[in-house]
Amino acid sequence: MRPTIEPDGEFMSEILFSIVVLTFNRVEVVAELLEQLAEISRYDVEILVVDNGSTDGTSDFVSLNYQKFRLIRSEVNLGAVGRNLGIAEARGKYVVTIDDDILYINSDSLTRIKYLFDETPSIGAICFKVLDFYSSEICNWCHPKRVEDWKDIPFETNEITEGAVVFRNEMLEKTGYYTEPFVISHEGADLAARIIESGYEIHYTPLVQVKHKYASEARDRWRRYYYDTRNNFWLVIRNYHILFAISYLCRRLPVTFIYSLRDGYLNYWMKAVWDAVREMPLMCSQRKPVSFQTQRKLRLLNKQKPGFLYYFTKRFFSKQVRI
Repeated sequence: MRPTIEPDGEFMSEILFSIVVLTFNRVEVVAELLEQLAEISRYDVEILVVDNGSTDGTSDFVSLNYQKFRLIRSEVNLGAVGRNLGIAEARGKYVVTIDDDILYINSDSLTRIKYLFDETPSIGAICFKVLDFYSSEICNWCHPKRVEDWKDIPFETNEITEGAVVFRNEMLEKTGYYTEPFVISHEGADLAARIIESGYEIHYTPLVQVKHKYASEARDRWRRYYYDTRNNFWLVIRNYHILFAISYLCRRLPVTFIYSLRDGYLNYWMKAVWDAVREMPLMCSQRKPVSFQTQRKLRLLNKQKPGFLYYFTKRFFSKQVRI
């Protein structure tokens, strides 16, 4: 993790890649990832570890064992948007953000990432192919295409796999980072709308493959039902025009209602709706709808999205969706 040394002995200050790791109260989980990242042989890489308010000694562990990594500590758990702390400090041209249970980012991965960015300058973000660590099956799929047909094919998307993605840093300086009130869920879709509005593209690639060693520690079971529902409202209020917003909510809210009813979290669904309405003035104050051109592109990218029956048969009997 040293800077490159020029023949005359001068150090190069340029960092090409910043890898931002977000962790919270999972010191044993993040230890495995950091051990892998320490093996990256490139000299143009920096590792930033964001301790999201842990109370289990994570910061002390990182400070003691990985002194070459940059530790950033938050006094409180900011949720998924804690990544912003690391992104703001990143010096690299490309910023990789991964969760503490995402494994196998290595030198080869970074070489492929640079090739993809160099090949297509319009790309602003690249989502990785994520496999389940135990089964090697595709997981964490959020893209508007059938996973069975597209998991091994690169394509343009309108979604971001927040825990396994890389951004152009210069793009993030224009679009801004994740919106903090979201905490978790839909913060990627919110940022994706701004990325497309700024003229950049988001791509999925199977060339960069990671594995998700899913860790449930420090994850409350209710959060998917609450934040998915509340943030649906916030996403459309911030970004979409009225008809598009109504259409979106009419498709999404019944789905979160069914899941919460099925799994015994209806009280969190109802609280989410109430909180979304109660805090609507805050979101309205941040409202900046994307252009109709961007809205048309979002629709176009959604054209190959499977219908309700596909998702119903695929997810209805799968409880506790991971987040």
